[in-house]
Amino acid sequence: MSTQSTILALNCGSSSIKFAVFDRACHALYRGQVENIGDGLSPRLIDDGGSSDLPAQLGNHASIIGHLLHDVIMPRFGDVCGVGHRVVHGGTAFDQPAVIDGNVRSGIAALSPLAPSHQPHNLAGIDAVSGALPDVPQVACFDTAFHRTIPEHRQLMALPRAYADKGLRRFGFHGLSYQSIVARLPEAISGRRVVICHLGNGCSLAGVVDGQSAWTSMGFTPLDGLIMGRRPGKLDPGAVLWLVRHHDGDLEAVDRVLNRESGLLGVSGVSSDMRILLEDGSEAAGLAVTMFVDRLVQEIGAAMAAIGGLDAIVFAGGIGENAAIIRARTLDALAWTGLGINKEANAAHALTISKGASRPSAHVIATDEEAVIARAVLGCVASI
Repeated sequence: MSTQSTILALNCGSSSIKFAVFDRACHALYRGQVENIGDGLSPRLIDDGGSSDLPAQLGNHASIIGHLLHDVIMPRFGDVCGVGHRVVHGGTAFDQPAVIDGNVRSGIAALSPLAPSHQPHNLAGIDAVSGALPDVPQVACFDTAFHRTIPEHRQLMALPRAYADKGLRRFGFHGLSYQSIVARLPEAISGRRVVICHLGNGCSLAGVVDGQSAWTSMGFTPLDGLIMGRRPGKLDPGAVLWLVRHHDGDLEAVDRVLNRESGLLGVSGVSSDMRILLEDGSEAAGLAVTMFVDRLVQEIGAAMAAIGGLDAIVFAGGIGENAAIIRARTLDALAWTGLGINKEANAAHALTISKGASRPSAHVIATDEEAVIARAVLGCVASI
C-alpha cells in the first residue's frame, strides 16, 4: 500500500484548466481553475484564496500545468498517489477509463484530429505530469465512453457502411459531466426521461433514459449540435465543402474557422464568452444570444423525440449553472411542454427552478467532472 494519500484530477478544456485534489475517500481537499488560456489573454488562477493573475509567460496549457504542479499543487499536496485526466475523444478503442502507458498515450494522440481544440491539451497535461511525477500512475477518463450505450442506429451515419467500420460514427462528448449529473439525479427527480444541457464554452445535450445515454447532440467530433463559444454546431455539409473551396483547399484554414472563429464569437464579432455578450448590449451580441437559445430549444426538441418524452430538464456547465436569463428564455420557449419557470428560484440558481406543479420539471445541477475522474483513478489503480 502506498504511503501517498491524495489523488489529482486534471480537466483541461480548450480555454481553461480545472483541477482538484481528493483524498482516498474522494472528498475534495482543494479545487482551482485557470481561465483565459490562449489568444494572448492573461491567464488567471481562481482557487480558495481568490483570483490572481499568473505570470505573463504562461501562455499555453503545457506551461500552465507545469506551474500548477511545481508551484501550486505539489508544495501543498506532494504526496500524490494517482493522477486522472479528462480526455475528450476515446474513439472506438476506449470505452472505459484506462491506465496510461505508451500504447494508451499513442492511441489518444492518434485521435487528436477529431478533437483538435482539446486532445492536444489533454496530452499536454499527461506529459506535464509524467515529467513532474514520473513514478505516479495516470488514468485517462474519456468523455465519449458515457455515450457507448446509445443504440447502434444512432451511432451510425447514413454513409457507406465501410466508413463506419473505419471509425466514422457518432460518439458524443461531455460524458464525464453527464456521468456526474446522472449520479445526482435522484436528489432532484423521480422520472426516467431526462434531457441534460451541458452549456459552457463547449455545449451539448444528452437524452438520458434510466441513467444511460440514449441520444446526444454531438457526433463524430465536438463540432456538431449546439452553437458554442467558437464552434458553429450543426452545419449543412455543403457549407463545409463551400468553405474548403473558398479557402482553396486549405484544410487548416477551414479547421481554424470551424474550431476557433465561429459560434458566439463568429456571429457577434465581440466575444465567445456568454457573460460578455449578455452585458454588451449591441445588436450583434444580441443576435448571437438569440441564435444560441433558438438552436438549444430545437435540439432539446430533438432529444425529447429521441427518448420518447420528457420528465425533467437539467442545466449544467458554466452557462447552464450561472446564466439565469438563458435558462429563462429557453424554458419560456418550451412552455408548450408544460414547463413553467419559478422566476425567484431561477434567479437564485436553485436546484429546482420550475413551478411546483410543473411537469416536466427543470433543474440546475453543478457538474463535478473532477470527482468522476478521481473515482476512476481509485477504480483503476490497485496500489492506491
